Formats: sequence, C-alpha cells, structure tokens
Amino acid sequence: MFKNYLKIALRGFFKQKLTFFINLFGLALGLWAAILIGLWVKSELNMSRHFTEIDQVYRIMEHQRYGSDIFTTTSTPGILAKELKNVYPEVERAATFSWNEENLFVNGETKIKLDGLYAGEDYFHILQYDLLHGERETALSEKTHIVLTKEAAIKLFGKTDIVGESVLMKESDGESSFIVQGVLESLPTTSNDNFEFLLPFEFLSDKGYNSWMKDWGNNGPSTIVKLNKESDWKAFSAKLENFILERNEGSNVKLFAYPQKELYLHGKFKDGIQQGGRIEYVKLFSLIGLFVLLIACINFMNLSTAKSQKRAKEVGVRKVVGAEKGALVKQFLSESLLITLFSSILALLLVELTLPVFNELTGKTMQIPYADVYFWMQYLGVILVTGLVAGSYPAFYLSATKVVSVFRSHSKSSKGVVIARKGLVLFQFILATILIVSTVVVYQQISFALNQNLGYDKEQLLVVPLEGRLMDNYEVFKNRIDQNPGVQSISRSTHSMLGRNSNTGGVNWEGKDPDFSALFEIMRVDYGFLGTMGFQLIKGEDFSKDKGADSIQGAIINKRAYELITENNPEAVSFTLWGSDRTITGVVEDFHFQSFHQVMEPAILLLDPTFASRAFIKVGTADIQNTIASIRGIAEEINPDFPFQYTFMDENYARMYHEDVRVRDLAKYFSILTILISCLGLFGLSAHIAEQKTKEIGIRKVLGASTLSILNVINREFITIVAVSIVIGSGVGYWLMQDWLSGYAYKIDFEWWFIPLAAGVILSIAYLTVTMQALKAAQINPVDSLKGE
Repeated sequence: MFKNYLKIALRGFFKQKLTFFINLFGLALGLWAAILIGLWVKSELNMSRHFTEIDQVYRIMEHQRYGSDIFTTTSTPGILAKELKNVYPEVERAATFSWNEENLFVNGETKIKLDGLYAGEDYFHILQYDLLHGERETALSEKTHIVLTKEAAIKLFGKTDIVGESVLMKESDGESSFIVQGVLESLPTTSNDNFEFLLPFEFLSDKGYNSWMKDWGNNGPSTIVKLNKESDWKAFSAKLENFILERNEGSNVKLFAYPQKELYLHGKFKDGIQQGGRIEYVKLFSLIGLFVLLIACINFMNLSTAKSQKRAKEVGVRKVVGAEKGALVKQFLSESLLITLFSSILALLLVELTLPVFNELTGKTMQIPYADVYFWMQYLGVILVTGLVAGSYPAFYLSATKVVSVFRSHSKSSKGVVIARKGLVLFQFILATILIVSTVVVYQQISFALNQNLGYDKEQLLVVPLEGRLMDNYEVFKNRIDQNPGVQSISRSTHSMLGRNSNTGGVNWEGKDPDFSALFEIMRVDYGFLGTMGFQLIKGEDFSKDKGADSIQGAIINKRAYELITENNPEAVSFTLWGSDRTITGVVEDFHFQSFHQVMEPAILLLDPTFASRAFIKVGTADIQNTIASIRGIAEEINPDFPFQYTFMDENYARMYHEDVRVRDLAKYFSILTILISCLGLFGLSAHIAEQKTKEIGIRKVLGASTLSILNVINREFITIVAVSIVIGSGVGYWLMQDWLSGYAYKIDFEWWFIPLAAGVILSIAYLTVTMQALKAAQINPVDSLKGE
C-alpha cells in the first residue's frame, strides 16, 4: 500500500513541477528558519543550567529603595558571603566574586592579557566547572593560587598540564606571582560566565584601596550561595530581608535570594518586581519561528486546494471503484509527509550553510547536534507535525469530494474553499506586515539611540587604559601627546561613561525631605575633563588649577542633580557627600552615561584623579592613524611592559545596544524570509488563477480588452486581500511596538509614515509577484486559449 502511495505521489510531483518546487522550497525555508530559531531558543533555555546541583544555587541580590523607586542589583558587600555562611546553617557554601577585569600575565618571554575575575574559595564547589587538571578543594584556597582555562593555559604555557608552575601578573600598583592550582576544561557554550583566569577574592579585597569592600555600607562584588537540599529557598530569602539593616543602621537595602538558573532569562526587575528579561526575546523569536513555518504550511494548503480540481476526477474514479475516504486521506497525507521529508533534508543543508553567519549574528557557537538522539526525535516530530498540518486541510477536502459533483461539473471551486484560501493568504500577509512594521520601529529606535545628542561628544574620542607606568607618569604622557597637532585635548577619569560604575545614596543637602533618597553617580576626573568630553557648562565654572583648594573641595553636578538639590531650596550652593561639605562650583547639561533604556540620573564630578584608570583623548579628523601611531609610540616608550590598547568612544557606546541590534537584524532577516515565503505562495496561486482564467482572458482580448485591464482582472483579487492584511497587521504591529518601546526611557514616537512604508513594501512586492503571472497570461494568443471551444 505504501509503495502505491509513493508511486502516486512521485508521479504527481513530476506532473505538477511548479507546484512541487514552490511547496518544496517554501517548506524548506520554513523548516530552515524553525531549525535556526530552535537551536537559538534551546541554547538560551539551557544557559547557566548545566551545573551539577544548580537547583540548590542562589544569587543574593539587593533591593535598594530611593524615594518611591526601587533599584535592584546583584552587587552586594564584599563581606556578605562569609557572614551568611556563619549565620545560616542552611547555607552549605557561599562565595563572593568580582566583576571581570583584564590583566597582564607573563611567563618567560610570553606576555598576554587575559580576562578574568576574583572569587571566594567556595566558588568552584557552588558552580562546578569541569577541571582538566588540579583539585577543586585547593584551587582557590590560598591568595597565591590561580586557576586558568584550558585556552589561557595554552596561550601562556603552550600546554595544559601546568599545575604547580608559576605565572606573573603585572598591575599598575606592582606585580604578583601566582601558582597554578587548576586548569579548567573549555567553558561550555551554555555558560553565561566569560573568564580566562580566576584569582582568590581575598587578593583583591586585601588591597589597601579596596578596604571599602569590607564595609556593610558599600557594595560592588556579587554573592552566590549553595543551600542544603532540605532548605526552603523562599523561607531563606525572607529571612535575609533586613540582614544589611541589622549591620548598617539606616540602610535602604533589602536582601533576597534568587535562583541562579533563572537569572539569565528572568533577571530584569522593575520597582522590586521581576518583570521580563531575555525570556521576552525567547518568546518573541519562538513565535516568529512558528509563524514562518506556519506561513510555509499555508502555502502548501493553498496550492493543494487550488489544484484540487485537477485531481477531482482522480478522486471520483477511485471512489467509484471502491476507495474509502480513509484511504484517500492517507494517500494525500503521505504525499504531504513525503514532500515535507524532502524539504527537511534541504532545510538541513541550508542550516549547515548559514549557521556560521547565524552564529555571528547571535553571538553564539551553535551547531547541529547530529549525535543527539533527542534532536532527531524532536526534528522528526516537527516534520510529522508540519506534514500533517500542511496536508490535513487538502487531504480532508479532497477526500470529501462527491462523485456526482465531480462528473457533473468541476470547473469552479466551492465558495467555502475560496473563502478559506483567501483567509489563509490574509493571515500570511498579516504576519508579514507585523514583522515589517516591527523592523522599521526597532531600526528607528536604535538609530535614534546611537545618533542622539548624549550631552557630550563621543566622536573622535579615544579611550586609553592607564596601566603600569602610565598611571604614575600620566602628566609626562599628557604633556608629550599634547605636543601632537592631531591631539586636541586629553583628560582622565575613573568612569567609563558606559553605565553605572560608582554610585551612592549618601548625598544630603539643606531642605532635603528626610524620607527622600536618590542614587547619585560619582565620577572622579582630572582637569580638562569637561572640555575633552564636550560637556556643556550651564552654570558656574570648570575645575581650574588657579582655584586650587576651591576646585578640590568643590563639585560639578549635572542638571538633574541640581534640580534635586535646589527643589526645596533654590538658593542651595552646597551639599554633603559622605558627611563632607561640597560646594557646587559648576552645573553641566545632563549627559547620558547609561543607555536610553534608563532615565537620566543625578551625577557628581569630583576633582580626584588618583585612581583614574582611563585617559580620554580628543583627536582631530585629519590623519587619525598617524596621530594614534604617535600616541602608541609615546605610551610604549613610557610603559614598555604593557601592550598599548585603545578604543573609540562611539564604538564603545554602540556596544551597549548590541542586544537591541541583534533583535533588529534578526527581525529584519526573518521579515524578508516571511515576505519571500508569502510571495512564493502568491506566485503559485496567481499562476493557478491565471490558468483558470485562460479562456476568460482570451474572450476579453477578442472583445478588445487592453493588457492593463486584463492585468487588473487577476491583480484585483489578491491586492484587495493584501491591502486588508496590511490594515490588520499594522494595528497589531503598532500595539506590539508600543509595548516594546516602553522598555526605553528615551524613545521615538510611532511616526505616521511607518505604516505607509510597510504597506508600500508589501504591496509593491505582492503586485510585482502577481503581475508576472498575469502578464504571462495576458500575452497568450486568444486562438490558443479558445481553440478547444
């Protein structure tokens, strides 16, 4: 029986080549998109879940209250982990770990920079990375120990079996020798962590300038714990609420525990409540993948039912000779499954060809897991469902054909079938419209964020890390590069201008509401910083060496901070910071040191470049490369031990939106794919309609109809459907994009021309697609089309 079905199916494919190839490529493109998105979704869902006993691991986080606002952060006091382990018996392990840092490591003649972090002794017992060499118990047990990844070990030593060997780390405040106590296997692709080395946290916190890490009133590092299996994590979290307040009177911090495995996807909080996160993108692109595959299935349904009249006699004859409806359904479903199988093979080839590009686009290293049985089970399931969905309507429709109606007349499709076919086309283009409208809005918002005035000039601005001797000999470095005519100005700061770096709620002023508090960003800068960055001074004056102590004891604040301080006291000219009086010597226009997702926050600039680790150099537009080469030469002469590095501020700023850019690009490509698949189906349908209307067109031509009027006969049916889909899709797209834009504090308006642009694109492509077939039909000689009459 199956062999018979196969023969009939293959015979039908060869007989209807255009329909076969449209269905084949349409389904292949749909499955291709579904596989790519499926791989990405699986990767996202598995992030940070691969660790042993991850269900017992929790991140300790803070809710910080500022007036009516609650700011949620993973930053905690550096001494929190040890105290939690001492106080709560349910805490089996606890570790503090730092932010990522890039340091210079030396082994003989080999000098390389590695990116890593500092972590407590329990870190490897909580997050159990696979060790290639070494013992977990002793990996970070001493301040002189270091753990390297497999890749870092090869870079430094050329091998991985290096436990017991020494490596030198050079910093601005000196150099330290460490003994390698462990080498990790390559970090899994499902790991959200990105490091090449791990050093004991005590090495960092014991430095004199990091004494703040041992104060309950400060935070910065992160804290992670592993609870006993019997522990109720929610009850434990509730007990933590006033943990900081009990040790730091007047604190505005409330602690809570949050599952580590959920932080990657569900780590977004608003006003102390978990809201969204990356899971929103996972849901969005899962829907896009489903819709693209559904559109491909709709094409199959439409073309199959459109061609049903040509198979109606076949069905009628089979019924006359005794074929049952069930057998006919099986036959048509087998044809659908067979073409889906062919499409799935083609889809896998397309995935292999495009996966490197998709990996680059998404920032991942995915591959098709050919050896994974579950992958093949899931893929076969998708093929089966796709084949059944695509073939179900045609199968049940064709098998229900009445013998009497077949032999009496089969020149027209039933009204119900025509309405269903139009409805499916309508649904396709509604989805296409939503995607195009969304792409336009996302593109405009990101362009707005990247090109809007930030309150400073990020163009032609070099950022050079001050390492080694460059920090101690900054004035020498500055004076020498100032002599280069390509250098306009230079200054330095502790702040990156790329998000929260250092902040405090310890700011008070006369007239302040006792119940009000705000989080002020602290920027420690040098002379000339305002001019180098292009800040606009709107009140007072810049820091000046001529002012001496006045500048050192004063502060420059942004407009937002000035509005807060003078709200209840317009004559205010000073404030206290951590109990010390500060005179407001200047006010600058607001500037964005965070992305446009966040609102403008108050900022304080202090003249204190002691620990300024970044030089900001404004260069001219002429001969930039020679200017950079000159700066490099001076830096390497003063600081030969450290490789010279630099970045451009505009590129650094753009990297804050890399996730948004990925969403934009993915939406763009899947919009194109959706339109392509939709128009592929439209092409097949218009070819069928043109074939149906061959005699009608011949008669019209004999009666003197023009080619344009004949084109309108075929175009009118489809363009009307597409126009209706644009109206509906635009409304849905508007609603979805308003919700997406709500995630930005500074955003574009939904402009009137977004919808006409999307409509123009879709209508143009649809019109050209249908016109190609209509024009072909209009050029047929009436003699040929009517010779059978």
